[in-house]
Amino acid sequence: MPLIHSKGTSAHDDMRFRELFEQARVSIQILSPSGLTLCVNKAWEELWHIREGSEVYAYVLSEAYNILHDPQLHATGIAPYLERALAGELVEIPAIRYDTAELGYPGPARWVTARAHPIKDTDGRLLEVMLMHEDITKRVEAETALRQREERFRSLVMATTHMVWTTAGDGRVIDDMPSWRAYTGQSREQTRDFGWLDALHPDDREHTSRKWNECLAAKSVFVGDYRVRRADGEYRWTAVKAVPILNEDGEVREWIGTNTDIDDAVAERAELAQRLHRERRQSALLAKVARASQNLHAALSSEDIADTLALEVRDILGVRHAEVKLGAEDAAVDFERSRLSVPLVSRKGGRIGLIHASDKIEGEFSDEDEAILVQLAAIAANGFENARLYASLREQDRRKDEFLAMLAHELRNPLAPISAAAEVLKLAASDAYVRRSSEVIGRQVRHLTALVDDLLDVSRVTRGLIELDRKVLDIESVVASAIEQARPLLETRRHRFELALEAGAARVLGDATRLVQVLTNLLNNAAKYTPPGGHVRLTVARAGSGINLQVSDDGIGIEPGLLPHVFDLFTQAERTPDRSQGGLGIGLALVRNMVALHGGDVEARSAGAGQGSTFTVWLPAV
Repeated sequence: MPLIHSKGTSAHDDMRFRELFEQARVSIQILSPSGLTLCVNKAWEELWHIREGSEVYAYVLSEAYNILHDPQLHATGIAPYLERALAGELVEIPAIRYDTAELGYPGPARWVTARAHPIKDTDGRLLEVMLMHEDITKRVEAETALRQREERFRSLVMATTHMVWTTAGDGRVIDDMPSWRAYTGQSREQTRDFGWLDALHPDDREHTSRKWNECLAAKSVFVGDYRVRRADGEYRWTAVKAVPILNEDGEVREWIGTNTDIDDAVAERAELAQRLHRERRQSALLAKVARASQNLHAALSSEDIADTLALEVRDILGVRHAEVKLGAEDAAVDFERSRLSVPLVSRKGGRIGLIHASDKIEGEFSDEDEAILVQLAAIAANGFENARLYASLREQDRRKDEFLAMLAHELRNPLAPISAAAEVLKLAASDAYVRRSSEVIGRQVRHLTALVDDLLDVSRVTRGLIELDRKVLDIESVVASAIEQARPLLETRRHRFELALEAGAARVLGDATRLVQVLTNLLNNAAKYTPPGGHVRLTVARAGSGINLQVSDDGIGIEPGLLPHVFDLFTQAERTPDRSQGGLGIGLALVRNMVALHGGDVEARSAGAGQGSTFTVWLPAV
């Protein structure tokens, strides 16, 4: 067992040092430079009640326990002191409470201080560290007891304000209480025993007496509030605190207490509570009005707004009856105890109706009720006007759709005979100029037919008349048909077209004609808005549970301000001076609607003007 390492020591000297180590009255723990415990003396065993041969003894002196890694020493901030000692420094370690039970074995907790003394060889190398403990548990406990007595004394000092009184250990008043008598007007005889209870408010006596007896039995501090009759007869709230003073055998020798007048503070708290209640009620009303505003704005028809307004008025004002009358009758505010009426006024000041509220469930109508009803009426009046405008817009939209449908049909009727006449003229004419003219007529008729067909499709979509012929389709066949239709325009404009099929044998459920129409529209747009000799690419790829059809080009791109609206009806990019590009602005609107009918989605991306465009159609795969 290593203790002290020095050159030239004899066996006799080693024995002497060992005996001194073992018999020393100071607890000694020898540590290796790495923090392992090499040995301990008998005083150490006595201090910690850890005996040689026990499990905890073997654990502490094993390599499994390193004093530098002890959680308690880290938690109490002692570890840094030990690190300094194991670095070769003489260290005084401050007092800590160390509990051996934290090691996982039953044992005592001790308050100790320690001194770490490094042991070095003649060359100054650290060999061991001698850690000497001093048990200061009794001293700490004595100091704690003294501190507790001082705290009791301070509690007594804190209590001795305003009305000061004392009682015997059993709670009876024996000594005179001048400050109590001065406040209450009771005589000394009236306060004797439990006569002081007579000065309390009748409603507080039973509760206070019961609580006082409970504290007497438990020897615990009495704290409470009760009303005391002042000498002028007014009952005022007081805060009471009574502290038991114990004798040496732990019994209550006497009680010392104080009463402090807190009536003004109680009144302030009551006023604050009422104000808080009012504010909470006001906040709840505002929340209801905000909710009513949302509900009124969400209603689109006048009937829905009227029903919602009546419902909200009944809920917010707490009335059984609420009625909305629409019309330009000359109505004014009618404020009676049992009825409240407020007019509905338009933005221009005209009367558009009236809201009646009656039969209030609790109490009578107040100024606050009137203000709330006026506010709801203003919100509702705005809603009624918006509903009228909305209905007008819907009617105009319906008429526009009917006009488009009628226009498309009327335009289509003469196209067939014009086309037929152009074909006859081309076959019958011998003059080359006439044949070329008939070809121009035929080409323009086909273009006009396509525009009319788009108009017809738009009118059908907006009126919900499109019916899809759904079948399971091979997406590659749809792509091939679309390319076939778009190829003439791509070749006419000398574009380099690239196709990337990366979806395998993907299939979709849809209308082949409509899906070809969607893809052809996007390819024609790419060809139309890309300068001659440009690059158009079509990519077909898997995307999650669906398929992406992506048409990209390096054409004129889309301005940032136009990008969010490219799929809106009659929206188009700026035309070229010769009007060679552009159309009616209905192609992309049809694309969006047709894709939506197939349960898909479409998006447009562009970095800006002159930087090309990318349109991506996503369709659910079968």
